[in-house]
Amino acid sequence: MLKTKKLRIFGLLLSLIIICLLGLSQISFATEQPSIPKVELPLIVTTCGQSPGALMIWVLSKQIKLPCDRKDLLTAEDLKAKADESNPYKTLIITTGTSMKGMGAAGVDIDYEVARIEAIIEEAKKEGILIIGAHIEGMARRVDATDAASIATVIPESKLLLIREDSNEDGYFTKAAEEQGIPIITFKETLDLADVFKKLFSMEE
Repeated sequence: MLKTKKLRIFGLLLSLIIICLLGLSQISFATEQPSIPKVELPLIVTTCGQSPGALMIWVLSKQIKLPCDRKDLLTAEDLKAKADESNPYKTLIITTGTSMKGMGAAGVDIDYEVARIEAIIEEAKKEGILIIGAHIEGMARRVDATDAASIATVIPESKLLLIREDSNEDGYFTKAAEEQGIPIITFKETLDLADVFKKLFSMEE
């Protein structure tokens, strides 16, 4: 009986610690200037490499009631069609880092992904859509040539970077941002993006 009670107390304390850590992580992101561009709706997210990053952003957006479309195989034609509806996208988030499993399931390879994203970026520029490059899955999405190709396709064309801190352990994204004059927002945990989005989209608490 005493042992059971102790286990319950331990479990409660552990839960409280986890909650506190999550609470702290949600506000521990950092911003590094140059100035951050104006970020507006409508918003769409896609992936360069079919990793789960775009899905993560979409789920977090739903949790904070931020309208966000998601299409993992988004095309330039999709952007054109949205513009033809007189309600063009104003912000495009492209997550970087690749998943061989994800690309296999989608029936694509990295060459297809790079060509698709390059066409999307070209169309987004024509339409004046803000391009945000993101790397939110840590160093596990920076291990090979496909990851490097995904990152190299997106980051230089972005007007803002969203980077999880453990994706930037070697300072790669910080250096890229400084060299190319791109504002960067870094954060500790993927969950912190909820707070990042609230600030970027000027959402009321």
